[in-house]
Amino acid sequence: MAVVQTAGTDHWTLFGEQVASWLAQGGQAERGCLARLAETEAALRAAIDASSRTIAARHAMAWQGRFTAVLEQLSAEDRHSAAAHLQRLVRDHSTVGAPAAPAHGAIAGENVRLQADRNSLVVGLVNGDVHFTPFDPDPAQG
Repeated sequence: MAVVQTAGTDHWTLFGEQVASWLAQGGQAERGCLARLAETEAALRAAIDASSRTIAARHAMAWQGRFTAVLEQLSAEDRHSAAAHLQRLVRDHSTVGAPAAPAHGAIAGENVRLQADRNSLVVGLVNGDVHFTPFDPDPAQG
């Protein structure tokens, strides 16, 4: 999730470089990792509406698989050290200044439409501008 959450933020470039270095373990695969990270960022930027969650989940699972594959190839001692290094990367770059959603919440970096219907109530926490569109009920609705 750290890769997905960090994509497009101010931390992305440095975080991506360090993740690619970690994944390549000093090998020649770093360039390929950087290309995959760029693909992830582009896909997340292009995702809109309902597809964004699906795309984010798909990319998060793919990156989890990549991290797991690297860790599984290491000895127990090296695995512990590599996991600690990866945890530091995530802590130091991906969560700095990132908003967090409550358990049943959602974070959106673009327009969101909330609509109440039939005497219901919609509540949201907004950090930014709010614009209201007036609602003119049908005369039969009161």
